[in-house]
Amino acid sequence: MLASKYHEAEDEDIKINMTFLLDLNELKMKTYEFARILGILLDNAIEAGKERKKKIINITFRNDTRNNRQLIIIENTYSNKDVNIEEIFTKGVTGKNGHTGLGLFEIRKIIKKNKNSNLYTSKTDKFFTQQLELY
Repeated sequence: MLASKYHEAEDEDIKINMTFLLDLNELKMKTYEFARILGILLDNAIEAGKERKKKIINITFRNDTRNNRQLIIIENTYSNKDVNIEEIFTKGVTGKNGHTGLGLFEIRKIIKKNKNSNLYTSKTDKFFTQQLELY
């Protein structure tokens, strides 16, 4: 899936920076659920990146041994600086034409079901960031 998303971003002239400091075989989440979350987050990052002149997606997979957690961080350039980072997880809410607004809603359902995970969303003037934490 990562290779497919990488090529999809590349086709849109989006620069992808990936850092792997984590063995994905040791993830503390079911593979299907992790793949679903990662796919949605990468699709959203690619979609948001298309709108920018400077198109960047940074993906980091790393262990945080001090806090005994695994971190997957996806940050991307984006245009809509007014995006409400709480509202985007509501079913049916989307800023994209022709989309259902179910992706982040589905992620929230998976996170609630898994007591050992959290997703933190933040934004700066430059980057929109999603940080998945697995304990």
